[in-house]
Formats: sequence, C-alpha cells, structure tokens
Amino acid sequence: MPSATATWHNDTYSAISALRPELSAKGKTVVIIVSGSGVGRQNALSFAKAQAARIILLGRREASLQETASLVSSASSGVETLVRAVDTTNLEGLKTIAAEVGTWDILVIASVHASTVSTLASADIDEWWQGFETNVKGLVLAVKALLPTANKAGLAVLALTSQTTAFPTVMGPGMSGYNASKIAQIKVVEYQAAEEPNIFAATIHPGICDTAVLAKSGLKPDQVPLDQIALPGDFLVWLASPEGSFLKGRSVSANRDVDELKAQAESIQSGLTMTSGIYGWPYPHTGSAWTEPATSA
Repeated sequence: MPSATATWHNDTYSAISALRPELSAKGKTVVIIVSGSGVGRQNALSFAKAQAARIILLGRREASLQETASLVSSASSGVETLVRAVDTTNLEGLKTIAAEVGTWDILVIASVHASTVSTLASADIDEWWQGFETNVKGLVLAVKALLPTANKAGLAVLALTSQTTAFPTVMGPGMSGYNASKIAQIKVVEYQAAEEPNIFAATIHPGICDTAVLAKSGLKPDQVPLDQIALPGDFLVWLASPEGSFLKGRSVSANRDVDELKAQAESIQSGLTMTSGIYGWPYPHTGSAWTEPATSA
C-alpha cells in the first residue's frame, strides 16, 4: 500500500509505546466516544497505560462501555473511569455529560457507523445517511458540547477515520455512505484545526483491524493484511503528545513510522500533505482573480 514513510508497521513498537515517559498522559482527563469494543476500547487501554488520571467513556451501549471500563481498571489501578450512555447525536445529552465531566484534556472520537455496502441505487437511504449522523454530526456536536469545559492548555481533539477514504472509488464500489461520511469528517477536523489555533486537532486512520467495521465491509480477516489493535491505540497516545504536534490539521495513518514522519515535519507543515482536497490542486495555471460582489448603497 502507498505510504508516506518507507517503514510500515502492523503492530505497536517502541517509539509509540504508551509506557514511554515522554508520551505520558499523567494527570490528564481523556474523553473517549466509542461505538463499543474494537479500536475505541483499545484507545482507552492505551491511555490507561499512559497513566491518564481519568478516562470518560461515552456511547450508546452501556454494557459494552462497562466492559471497557473494567478492562481499563485492570490495566491501570490508578485511573478513574466514568461511563455514561448517551446518544452522540443529541446535543443536550452531551451538554449534560460535559457539565458532569468538568475539565478535560483529550477528546477521542472513535464512534462509527459503517453503512451497509450497496450501490447508491439500491441503498436504504436512512441507513446510508446514518453514517453522516454518527460520523459527522456526532463529531461536531461532541466538540460543541465539550469545548467550553476543556483545559485550553495542551488540548487535543482526535477522530478516527478510515484508510479507504484515500482510495480511488473504483477500489471500493458500494462504500459511498461510509467513505463519503469519513471524508467529510476529515474536512471538519481540518476546519477545527484552522479555526482554533490553541487546539491540536487531527484524524487518524487506525489501520485494518479485525473489528465489527471490517466484518460489515464484507471483507474477511484472511483476505487482508491485518494490523494488531494495539497499533492504533498506542499511535493515538503518541499523536496526542507534544511529539505529534506537527501533524495538526492532518490525517495520518497509524501504520506510518513516527520517526520518519518527524523527519518530514517541515515539509508536512508547509504544504498540503495529508490534507483533503481535489487531486492536482493547486493547478499550474491561474484563472481570473476572485473579487467580492458589489454591494448596493
């Protein structure tokens, strides 16, 4: 698969280990919006290993959240957990929880709806659109509800997106609902990064892990090169640390080698690498300059 780094990882490694003191989340409150288990659960476990003080788990299925909280407590006895079942597309419900949570430092949006694979002509439009409700609206509402109570020093907003957003459409026919909503999610986070200078916002492609999302795509674990679920968990801890700050406003794959990425920091920051847009832009020729429409007196 094409990569921005020569080294490609399928499992966690020393540079992103959640146990590295340089990546410590000690004293921090991490809010994680999850769909259940899978990558979101691993994110919680990795931040627990990184010594987060509090891990707040939000999502629709309380039983699954409680399972994750139990695993977090086993991974780190010093972390406080809070579980709240909530409809992540309900702003008032999120505001209520934000008031209860109080000050927080890191927001991880790992909730996902993978629309059923189908052509546009045969899609169930309500189910197809649910991808935008969960993946885009849910992200926007979470930021809107939680931002007022954030610790503005070292604040990070991170969202999990998909490897397939970068693929030409001929490689994923039938995945319009999922991929279109995930591309929109990437763009929204780019705007968040541009509009809020003091917020580190970025999206991460977690790789290809054996999760419910993979199963819904129709792919079988033996059909694709699988990544170990610890990879995106630890990569997210690294990304939220000062070492990942040069990736603000970018969309980065967990498979990429962080030391090689750091060596490219200047070129990444100065250009459009790892951002969303139209292939080929900026174009080599210049058209007519934009002028503001005249206004009547």
